Amino acid sequence: MTSALERYADRPAIGVGPAVMSYADVLADTCRLAGVLVEAGVGRGSGLACVAGHNRPEVLLVRLAAHVLGARLTQVIAGPALYGLEFILRDCRPDLVLHDTPVPDTGTPRLGLEEVLRAAAGRDPAPMEVRAREEDVARVTYTGGTTGLPKGVASTFGAMAARNTVRAADWADPVYLSVTSLAQRSGGRSLEQLRAGGRVEVLDPFTPGEFAAACRRLGRVSTYLTTSMVYRLLDDPVTAAGVPGLEAVSYGDSPVLPARLREAVTRWGGRWQQGYGMNEAAVICRLTPADHAAAVAGRPELLASVGRPVAGVEVEVRDEDGTSVRAGSTGEVWMRSGAMMAGYWGRPDLTASALRDGWLRTGDLGHFGEDGYLYLDDRVKDVVMVDGDNVYCVPVEAALARHPAVAEAVVVGRHSDLTGEEVCAFLVPAPGCAPGDTIAGEACDLVERELSPAHRPTTVFWERAIPLTARGKPDKRRLRDLAAGGS
Repeated sequence: MTSALERYADRPAIGVGPAVMSYADVLADTCRLAGVLVEAGVGRGSGLACVAGHNRPEVLLVRLAAHVLGARLTQVIAGPALYGLEFILRDCRPDLVLHDTPVPDTGTPRLGLEEVLRAAAGRDPAPMEVRAREEDVARVTYTGGTTGLPKGVASTFGAMAARNTVRAADWADPVYLSVTSLAQRSGGRSLEQLRAGGRVEVLDPFTPGEFAAACRRLGRVSTYLTTSMVYRLLDDPVTAAGVPGLEAVSYGDSPVLPARLREAVTRWGGRWQQGYGMNEAAVICRLTPADHAAAVAGRPELLASVGRPVAGVEVEVRDEDGTSVRAGSTGEVWMRSGAMMAGYWGRPDLTASALRDGWLRTGDLGHFGEDGYLYLDDRVKDVVMVDGDNVYCVPVEAALARHPAVAEAVVVGRHSDLTGEEVCAFLVPAPGCAPGDTIAGEACDLVERELSPAHRPTTVFWERAIPLTARGKPDKRRLRDLAAGGS
């Protein structure tokens, strides 16, 4: 990365509105910040946690400085859906916590981020030798915690480097507009953009109006959107018909409804790419721009797929005994690559369960089509058992959302004395549509006709919006609690 910062010294690197840092500025500020962290006791193998109240360029500078020093970094963007912050700050075992928002006192030394930045601004930007080694743990990134306490995913510098090689070589654009958490996927994507000599623009908070204005101002924009952001843009009158300046969209945080994806691709145009991946493994499969074009041209089933395995990644679908199954059969998705995690931080039990003979069990259930495309059916822990039969949530959600009055559907299970578990649906009405029992019944009829009576939801809850986790995914843990308390 430091070579890229030197090579593109005069180019614009990171911007927030009118304030833009050049590559030379980023390199100098990274060296200054690294110097302050060294004086605070951070070095190779040290644990550094950084908690920011919102997305800001300094989050990227902290990441760069930590990587130069070979420190073990955990970053958190605090938001209303953040879960388990105190647990995270204890579990990652940091030697120092940086923060610009209140954090719980865990006994670890803390420094205000603004204080550190002021100290760095007064330093000479002396070059800093890169101290990281491939085998060192670079990051401990925490999962969303939708099924319990968050899990720390430990990734080495070697694995992080391998992740850079699986990115599509033709996906660089003049400007990458960052609208999701810089502590997660968007942070890595921003660094990829900087390695390629492009510009990063940070937008926080995300609103359809501000997003459209930024795209018009910047022109030739690429971005990464969560599924919920795609839906918000489709439903907002400012952006429903198109977003001038937006040329490329990557997405893939959670399953997207094929009908709504087709709306976005046909209305907005541009290049679309889905990356199926996870903290534990980076990108596993990719649905390419060519795949999206083929889907619109006559292969609509591809929009229900997560694509084919990317170069350097092996993927198999296996049954409960760990035996590969034939195309068309549902099983757990297993994968292996050089970009895999080293393990779960401080959890050898979970690591032993997830990593088997060099393979990672993803916890996702899916099946391969005959042409090599992977289709996800559910999460292992999200399957609803109705009368002993597996009911996969994703197909039910897709069927419900095919009703024109339903904008979004999420399905969870709850206890039933009659069938063991039963299917509960949370629906968001389409713009201009009033929720009611008639629409709910018609949507459930679609499920029964397309799937089976066992798939039909027994209860429907109408919501203005689906509650989301800090990563922008449907918060199924909260929805299960709501379903358990409802009727």
